[in-house]
Amino acid sequence: MTSHPQPSYAPAIMAAGLTCTLWGVVTSWIVSAIGLVLTGVAAALWIGDVGVKQAVSAPSTREQPRAAIVKRAPQTVATPWLHRTAVLLAIATLALVVLGAGVTSQAGRPWEVSHLAVGATVGALTLILALLLRNRFGWLLLAAVLVQAMLGNRAPAVAAFHAFLAQTFFAATVAVAFVTSKIWKRAPEVVEDMPSLRTLSIVTVGLVMAQVALGAAVRHKVMGAGLHITGALVVALMIVVLGMLVTNKCLTHRTLRPTAITMMVIAGTQVFLGFGAFIVRMMVDENTLPVQIATMAHVTTGALTLASTVVLALEIRRNLHPAVTV
Repeated sequence: MTSHPQPSYAPAIMAAGLTCTLWGVVTSWIVSAIGLVLTGVAAALWIGDVGVKQAVSAPSTREQPRAAIVKRAPQTVATPWLHRTAVLLAIATLALVVLGAGVTSQAGRPWEVSHLAVGATVGALTLILALLLRNRFGWLLLAAVLVQAMLGNRAPAVAAFHAFLAQTFFAATVAVAFVTSKIWKRAPEVVEDMPSLRTLSIVTVGLVMAQVALGAAVRHKVMGAGLHITGALVVALMIVVLGMLVTNKCLTHRTLRPTAITMMVIAGTQVFLGFGAFIVRMMVDENTLPVQIATMAHVTTGALTLASTVVLALEIRRNLHPAVTV
């Protein structure tokens, strides 16, 4: 039985919110802030509307033989120590990213010493992880750590690349921790893919990586903030679209829907922190405590945003497959 969608104000509110957000870029940050609030409200309403619609009609997931599901699942040899090491490495890398943001903000000598100490810990854990993995990806992670150690805090362009590589490395460690977890060991819940979801998830990861690179360039004064702010709006829109499509398609899915919602929440927090950091920089002097706190919070959620989009892309690739034609 076909169910007709109920009328919703969410699309109109979303359009108004995005219009205000973009218009605020050339007028006032207050207009952009109002637009972001409207966009968030529209996203919440949209998720609610999708939930009501899908609760009425049963999900159209096609059952497939377990053998076919297991065959499609990526093969990963995971041991408890491999997963534990990956989790510890991800935590240490996130701490290193935060400390690096503090060093960039000139928070003081203790931050620099802590950054070096945690960096050494990350290097040791990466070596252990590479020896446990014993594949190309593990050696690539180890090579990335060595490159990071050689870059250090040098010219602004090099330092910006150092910061970008650190956040990319964090996303990679989260991916390793995820594919070695118990969640990944379960047989995937295969759902017929919409034609664009796999591609859209990869494009979204690429856009977030580009935005992280722009943010690193802005923090190290390689470029101005204009392009980074514009990119934030584009990336936020892409994340909302991807998250809404996934939640619409996979309402009852055990992993895809929660992962998509988590990604949208983190990204929304990142957008607000980004605007907050921009406002704080205009109100107080550079390298003061409010600027340092705002910068470190913004960098942290930026790394988490990239990691969450990578995890969702992995889940989409694992669980969504093209429809089987008979």
